Amino acid sequence: MAKSSKKKPKYNQNSAIRSALRRTFSRSPIVREVLMSGRREVPKYCKDGTRAKKDSVQYKCNVCNKWVGSTKCEVDHIKPVIDNEIGFQTWEIFIARLFCNILNLQIICSDCHDKKTTAEREIAKVRRKREKDQEAQFNDSSNDPSLQATLALGRRHRRSSQLLRR
Repeated sequence: MAKSSKKKPKYNQNSAIRSALRRTFSRSPIVREVLMSGRREVPKYCKDGTRAKKDSVQYKCNVCNKWVGSTKCEVDHIKPVIDNEIGFQTWEIFIARLFCNILNLQIICSDCHDKKTTAEREIAKVRRKREKDQEAQFNDSSNDPSLQATLALGRRHRRSSQLLRR
């Protein structure tokens, strides 16, 4: 049996912190309040036709207005936690946007959430490409040694801040 050539990614401290904060948010009272606002119970029946002891729970998607089962819905931030146009800024901003007002939250079905996430990722991908192109263009146009030293300093600072973000 051949071993997979994929390497296990290095431990990323910022990613672990981000995940822990999101997990904590998902268990917060504000999320439960949002879920209770768009909830309904539907009678559930056994195979023999008798009524089950517990009714099934459904939630209404705020995007497509369909009622979906509890395993196919999510609480979503209307305004993203990490702005797609800017990217990650600071932990204070991340936490403030994550633990936001109830008006910035919505119940959304998995299908609508996947579409929204894909669109947001495309915007972020374009932003990252634009930033990379601008940096490459700036590096190509500058031959001044003092400017090159300043750019190198900026790259080191950016790398260290990216490592902290991860």
